[in-house]
Amino acid sequence: MKSILGMKASQPLLSLREIHGIGERVADRLIGHFGTEDAALQAIFEGDIVSLSEVNGISHNFALSLARYAKSSAEGCSISDFLKTKEALDLYSRLLELIKSFAHTAHSRDKLDLFYPLPASRMDLIQERHAFVREYLELGNAFSENPEFIRLISMVRKLRPVPGNLRVRDRIILCGDSKILEAAREKFQDFLPVQAVEDLSEFIDLARGYFSVIVFDDTYLSFDLPEDIEPEYFQDLSRAEFWQVLPEKELVFFARNLDCIRACLNIVSSLRSKNFELFEELSKERLDILEGALSKLGEDGKPVEGFDPELDRLEAALENLDPALTSSLIEANQRMNLTLEASSLTLSGQELIKLVSGGMEIKDLLAKDLNKIYKAEIEAIKEELAEKLGLQKQEKLMLDSLFPDEISYPLCADQSQLQLLRQKLNNTLEKTRLARKRELAKTLSAFHQPVEKLVKKVLDFDLGFSVSCFSAKFQLRLPELISEVGIGFTAGENLFLKTRHGEIDPINYSIGKTGFSPSGLENRVVLLSGVNSGGKTSLLELLAQCVILGYMGFPVPAKELELGPIEEFYYFGKSKGTLDAGAFETTLKQFSVLSESSGKLVLADELESITEPGASARIIAGILEYLSRNKQSLGIFVSHLSELILENTETEVRVDGIEANGLDSHLELIVNRNPVYDCIARSTPELIVERLLRKTTGKEQEFYSHLKGKFKVSQKDSKVSS
Repeated sequence: MKSILGMKASQPLLSLREIHGIGERVADRLIGHFGTEDAALQAIFEGDIVSLSEVNGISHNFALSLARYAKSSAEGCSISDFLKTKEALDLYSRLLELIKSFAHTAHSRDKLDLFYPLPASRMDLIQERHAFVREYLELGNAFSENPEFIRLISMVRKLRPVPGNLRVRDRIILCGDSKILEAAREKFQDFLPVQAVEDLSEFIDLARGYFSVIVFDDTYLSFDLPEDIEPEYFQDLSRAEFWQVLPEKELVFFARNLDCIRACLNIVSSLRSKNFELFEELSKERLDILEGALSKLGEDGKPVEGFDPELDRLEAALENLDPALTSSLIEANQRMNLTLEASSLTLSGQELIKLVSGGMEIKDLLAKDLNKIYKAEIEAIKEELAEKLGLQKQEKLMLDSLFPDEISYPLCADQSQLQLLRQKLNNTLEKTRLARKRELAKTLSAFHQPVEKLVKKVLDFDLGFSVSCFSAKFQLRLPELISEVGIGFTAGENLFLKTRHGEIDPINYSIGKTGFSPSGLENRVVLLSGVNSGGKTSLLELLAQCVILGYMGFPVPAKELELGPIEEFYYFGKSKGTLDAGAFETTLKQFSVLSESSGKLVLADELESITEPGASARIIAGILEYLSRNKQSLGIFVSHLSELILENTETEVRVDGIEANGLDSHLELIVNRNPVYDCIARSTPELIVERLLRKTTGKEQEFYSHLKGKFKVSQKDSKVSS
């Protein structure tokens, strides 16, 4: 799948200081954090809000403003180029928050903040976004209600780097060559000691303080080194891999990001199980290898227990050495007691003569029999220990020096030899552990870059997936972008209403030239009349939602929608009262741009409330005349002054009406939410008067009958030719 990020966007700015808001101090901080100015610029142009927010002194909002500035520079237009009024911006913000509620990662929420509607002059970008979203719509239908998939994608985040305080204490690099020393320090000193040595004695002294000694030159290897010093020799420092010298670095990276990486792998598997072949970089075979390696890695960065029998054996031997020895000695001493208690001493005549003549001592006679018993028990202890500890052939030999040759009772082990045995077992364990770390790190190192790319792609995937979840929830559709000036749709549903109320009445409507316009009623400028609470404002909001989402490149809340070219969008909400002179003047200034030739969409809700009705009608009539002159523009004005406006305008304006079709059996209004084309709708006051007329009798009824007569009684009389 393609990325929606940075489509056809170049990087026109070559310096951080060209970006609005970045001075010398901020530029230096950015370069210090990212390493180079190019890397900092790349983070800004890619919209990496998370990384930018990590820079000291840069807040999330400031990072967002930098990314927006860079994006608008790359695309050649900003958010204010299309959304021309505060109310239009407010509607966009409400829509954006609704879309962001479907994002599963912080990355997606940040990226969505960078999307805003583009003018029709950037139709290339709009169409590319449509193409991107179209690829994801099926995914939304397949996975948007899958809680396990949602849980997995919510676990994905930017990968955490290896901590700067990672330090290995049991390993040292020793160098006799000064050039190799400097190169080794530059490469490895942040993670383990790198020490210069001047002679063999210093080499031996330093080496004895560490479990593992690594050398990159053979200066001291030609000497006869003590048996307890076995340095590892790597011939070429430049080719020495981190997984060889410092496997912990690779293991810690994967351990810190274990949950995130596993979530990504499970996401890939879930998608492939539904025949969505994404993230082709990891084949099924490589995926299995990586999952197998990760299964051997613990969250502490060490190989887990149970994956390597040899490690488990050595760890168990060390753990059980003391209790097994104690147990065996107790049992052996008990057996020896029983043997001695049951023994008797029988002397031969020769032995008796030697004993009487002083040629033999009694202890010599006792030692002869005791020695057999002692040796038998010692052999039994060694066999029992070897079995209990699972010792191998060479390790069994270390038991020979554990017990003295001279008879002692009760039986006991030589503590110095026991400590030596423990040390040898521990050395074997540590060497095996380091070997396994290297094997695992070597396997994982081959996946380091692929995993980084995979996580980034899954995060980018969530941007499209979040939009598709939003689309699936409200059953949205991509609009058809047409060349004619017009907007028309079927089964449109106001998202704000649907969010609050669930099921709502779908609306069909069209202005301008679309496939949904009634024959002969392709007017670009329309007055919308209708009953109070009939849905006029909701219809304006629905139109605004369709236009904003459509020009963002996203699906819209309609079963079908044809959307013509629009360069600028103006939305004017209801005024909360008559404006003072200053506010009235400011409002009028906003309409002065209607004389410009670019295509505009103007939606105005009861503009007449800005001043007294007579003046409002004349002002609106004048605005409609100017709007009509621009053949590329569209306008819908909600008003209760339709007839008065028509009397004051010299242009052809269509009046549509949201009708109340009378009263139901409970005398409640029956409203048809779909506008009736070319019809001034009866007002709510007329129907309220009618309701009161039908509910009363006598003189009171006569009063309401007189009031009703003041209204036009025939809908036919109220029709206005377009």
